[in-house]
Parts: sequence; structure tokens; C-alpha cells
Amino acid sequence: MQRSALTLISLFWSAHVWATSAMDADALAACNAPGFQTVLQAAPARPAAPPDASPTPQAVWLNRNLLQWPQAQPQGSFKLFYSGRGQLQVEVGKAAAGFDGFVTLAVAPGALPEALATRFKYVKPGVVLGLPAGTQPPLAELLRQQVLVAQVDAQGIVTQVAATQLAGALDDLYAAAGQEPQLGATPLKATTRFKLWAPTAHTVTLCDYPNATADASRAVALQRDAATGIWHAELPDAGQGHYYTYLVDAFVPGVGLVRNRVTDPYSVSLNADSKRSYIADLNSPALKPAGWDRHNRPKALAAQVDMTVYELHVRDFSLQDASVPEAHRGKYLAFTHTASNGMRHLRKLAQAGITDVHLLPVFDLATVPEQGCVSPTIATPEPGDSTAPQAATQAVAATDCFNWGYDPFHFNAPEGSYAPDAQDGAKRVIELRRMVMALHTAGLRGGMDMVYNHTTASGQVERAVLDRTVPGYYQRLDALGNVERSTCCDNTATENLMMAKLMLDSVELWTRHYRMDSYRFDLMAHQPREAMVALQKRVNQAAGQHVTLIGEG
Repeated sequence: MQRSALTLISLFWSAHVWATSAMDADALAACNAPGFQTVLQAAPARPAAPPDASPTPQAVWLNRNLLQWPQAQPQGSFKLFYSGRGQLQVEVGKAAAGFDGFVTLAVAPGALPEALATRFKYVKPGVVLGLPAGTQPPLAELLRQQVLVAQVDAQGIVTQVAATQLAGALDDLYAAAGQEPQLGATPLKATTRFKLWAPTAHTVTLCDYPNATADASRAVALQRDAATGIWHAELPDAGQGHYYTYLVDAFVPGVGLVRNRVTDPYSVSLNADSKRSYIADLNSPALKPAGWDRHNRPKALAAQVDMTVYELHVRDFSLQDASVPEAHRGKYLAFTHTASNGMRHLRKLAQAGITDVHLLPVFDLATVPEQGCVSPTIATPEPGDSTAPQAATQAVAATDCFNWGYDPFHFNAPEGSYAPDAQDGAKRVIELRRMVMALHTAGLRGGMDMVYNHTTASGQVERAVLDRTVPGYYQRLDALGNVERSTCCDNTATENLMMAKLMLDSVELWTRHYRMDSYRFDLMAHQPREAMVALQKRVNQAAGQHVTLIGEG
């Protein structure tokens, strides 16, 4: 009997080890796969809406307890259906199917609390629904699944159905995440600590690459902190010089349960074309040019009116300057050639009263190939008003070497196309710092053009690093759940806790680790005033003096 019990235990353990090994192998294969996403369980096809149907506004979570459904009327009953693998089939005129369970919601009495009414004043009137106390599974678990709210008649037939927008609930449930001092990869003495905020994920796995191009050597499951929604791990032998990505398994509305391979939204550097995040300690002597610790930033201006700005594009500054070595033209290092035509000109501007050089975006941008980009050769045809030059330029606009830079990819990392070796995540950090030192030595303050009001993409697009990490959270949505594009591109929702945190953490990083002296914010009116006031305080503390902020309306 005892031997049988031991045999049974051994069989169970062997099965567990086999299953774990199989999952590890699957994860490692996903780390090295050519594609960036795998649909683990596709969502059922959605029925086509009748031609004369009006789009249904989505219901908006106000906090962990309340859900406001615009235009809905308090009739019948309201149910929140959920499915862990995204298989809901909830259609008007039919009984719901494909659900793991549902929660019955009650119409909330009285007016909204003032703070909620103010934050969500853009949400049109409708019914406010309350989640019953003690709901099981708890809302934190429900929001990791597919969720639909439905109005149901006495016979159980759906009369109206809508998806939900989850930012208000996530901000309430995971408010503690806003106080987390270090997201991203943090090298320690013997290990590297990884932290990724992904509260709706089913699982998160770290892919560890020994260098910029080799296959991943291991895939390590991260642990989830229930209070913050942060996934974390500490790994030995994954220090500076290694690269990493994450596999995030999460429900994506309209797609299903998806495994997304993403770079870190808090990346401080990357390899070429931003395929992998780079592990770096920005305080490491190995990433500091000679004299960095000894050189001081210029003093703060006595008053705002003393500021005179010269806006400059890193590539345009030196691309055609024959006095700069060819390998450094259009690069950060062009600024280190003090005898070049460009640097002599900048010193003259400083002597004439220019105080700040504002660099068009030098954070990681999405639309310039960082290796092998080709600038078109533009002939000058006859007659002079020919459209041929414009046509030749437009034909390669998506793949040539130039872009203004207003297409953010990773807010905390230097752009790689301005470094001669974009594959090495260390070099761009060092070279950007050398550029800042050169500006300071020339008597100029260094400033950056910051673009936190939008991202280059959203949804299941490879460059949509934020939206693929926490689907539906970082972008500003309209009433129907479409991403707002009033900025030109895919708006970010800096009114949401963790998008505002990303912005504040990012500007503090540039101030502390690159000694930037001033900032110009693109379309600053798209950011809440409260966030900008908090940002001003943060950067002043990081710099030890006042940092000038200017904003486009």
C-alpha cells in the first residue's frame, strides 16, 4: 500500500515536471519566434449590426464599484457576463451564451461623488450601476477576463449589450502602483530586478537574451503582486549588456486571448529598431563619458523672459557639414567636434544671447529604420516646377532616414538612428550624454521636445507597446471605444494614473540622467494641469534647480 502511494506521488510529480517543461519550451519558442503575437484562443465572430442600428456607447468604469452606461435606461435587469478565454456570445434578441458566469448589477442610488463626477464629466448621462459587495470572482479577477454588460428582460433575453472601459476601475484597484519608485529593469549587485505593470494579464514571462541578436537563453515566469498589478522577478546573470522582452498573455477585445511579445514601456535603451529592451544601470561608470560626473549643468535662468530658444534637429544639424567626420554626420557625436562649422555657429549664437538649444525629439521614435536606411537621390528635372522630386521623396518617406520625431515608441530611451551603432544599447546612451556635455561647454542649455500626448500606434500593432501591455488602458477612448486622434495620432490618456506616472517618471529620467535643462511639450493642453504641476515639482527636485517648461497649446 505504501509502495503504491509512493508510485502514485511519483507519477503525479513526473506529470507536473513534464507539463512545466512543456510550458517553458513553448515560452522560449515564443521568445524567439519571428512574429510578435500569438492568438491563444480567438474570440467568437461578432454578428453584423443591422444597417439602421445606432452604435451602442460603451459602459465606463468609474471606480471599483460603479459603472456608468450612457443612454441606458433603468429597466429590466443588468448583468455583467465574463469569460476567462474570451468566448462570450451576448447578442441582442438572444439569451447570453459562452460565459463562465455573471454578476447581477444594481442601479446605484443618488448622485455621484464630486471627484468622480468631475473626472468623468465627459461621459454622457445614463444609468449608473453598482457592483454588489463581496462579488465573486472579485473585480480584479473579472477585469483579467472578457467582460460585457447587458440589459436583460424578464425572460433572460438580452435587450442591450456593451463592452466596458476599464481605466477608472484599474486606477482605483491599483492606486498603490502609482507610488512604485522603479518600474522597468533595475540592475542590483548580484541580480537584476524586473517590474512590469500589467494588471489585466493572465501571465507574464521574461525572455532573456545574452546580446542584441542571439536567441533567448531562458524564459522566466514573473510573479504578480495583487495590490499593485505589477509582475516582478529577480534574475541572476542577467545584468548590463543583456537584452529582454516580455510575453504578456492577456485578453484583447475583439481578438481573444493573445500572447504578445513586447518590449518594456520603461526601456532605457534598446537594440536596433527597438526589437529588444537593453538592461542598463544609468549610474554605471561604463555608460558615462569622461568628465560626465564632474561637469555641471548651466544655472537656471533668472526669469522666463530671459529664455531664448533655438530649435534644432539632430540629423539636420550636421548631415551636410563637411567639417564633421562622415561617420558622425547626422549623429549625436557631431556636436562633439568643437571646430566644426555647426559648433562654431552654435557658440556664436550663445554669444549673441541664445540660451537654450531645443532638440526635436531624441527619444526612441518609430518611423526611421535604425540600420540601413537610404535617403533618396533627388534629381533636379526640367522644368523647375516639376513634381518629380516630391514624388521621389514621398515614395520612400516611410523608410528613409528622416523624420521630425513626433512618433513616440519608447519615451525613456534615446533614439538609435542618431548613433553610428544602433545595435549596441550602451553606445546611444553614452553618445547622447556627450552631446549634452558639448552643448553645455558651448554655453548653451540643452532642452528636449517632449511628445506625451500620443503614441505612434495602438491595438495589435507591433509598435503599440503600451496598448499591447495593458489593452484599452493607455489610450484615450471615445464613447464607442475608438482611440481618440485629436493630436494627429493615437492619443494617450494622461488623465489615467499610470499614463501620467509614465510621463512624470520619464521627464525625471531625462532631467536626472541626461541633465536636460528645459522642455517644450507638444500639445500640452492634452495633459491635465494637475499632472503638469506635479511634473514641474519632480523635475525641479531632480535638477536641484528650476527647470523651465514651455508648452504648445
